[in-house]
Amino acid sequence: MRAFRWLAGLVLPVLAGAASAGTPSGGGWTVTAEPLLMAPFMNGATGIGPVAFRGSTSPRDLFANLNWGVMGPLEVSNGRFGLAVDGTYMNLEMEREGLVDRVGGHQGAYAVMGLARIHRFAEAYAGVRVNDLGVRISAIDPRTGTPFEAARSKTWVDPLVGLRVGGPLSRTVDLAMLADVGGFGAGSDIAAQAWPTVGFRLSNGVRAKLGYRVIYMKYETGEGLRTFGFDVMVHGPTAGVQFRF
Repeated sequence: MRAFRWLAGLVLPVLAGAASAGTPSGGGWTVTAEPLLMAPFMNGATGIGPVAFRGSTSPRDLFANLNWGVMGPLEVSNGRFGLAVDGTYMNLEMEREGLVDRVGGHQGAYAVMGLARIHRFAEAYAGVRVNDLGVRISAIDPRTGTPFEAARSKTWVDPLVGLRVGGPLSRTVDLAMLADVGGFGAGSDIAAQAWPTVGFRLSNGVRAKLGYRVIYMKYETGEGLRTFGFDVMVHGPTAGVQFRF
């Protein structure tokens, strides 16, 4: 969790500017789309019954073993209230050496959030995130040397609350920070993310955005042979283009 404390510190200069700003009135509706790429590092543990895997991977490893993936938010807003969706999906298959010789599966997260502007440079939001997770683990039984495979998939819903702040550094550069937390035991034990970004104005309604996104999730269900656990942090740089209509 040290990464979250470090990233949260980046938001303080923006909050200082927002503290003295008023809340603007609503205007016309705009649509914002932001297709993006992420170069993720992943570390943590996942397990099905007695079969558990713990490890870490680099962006190079993930892209080499990525079947396909997609990521990006979409938002409609009138300046005071808004509705946003944010989707992430990855499908992976990795070969390894050792007793656990193959790990694969998919991870999808689809959030729907309502936004309310509370300062000129700050918005609070709340909503739900649908998590769709599937894991396949191929391993060798150390007692008999017999290969076997375990697979499990789960879908669950997490409530979430968060804050997004942002403000201009100059006429062409802006700084933003998004952070939220969810789960609360209703689905995940905890699900949290922090995402600072820097935006560069390319033209009216178009920005290039660079950032660093950190996503952490801990989820466990079942007992004994039916145990299913997922305790993973994904983090890495992001790059995208934001279009506003």
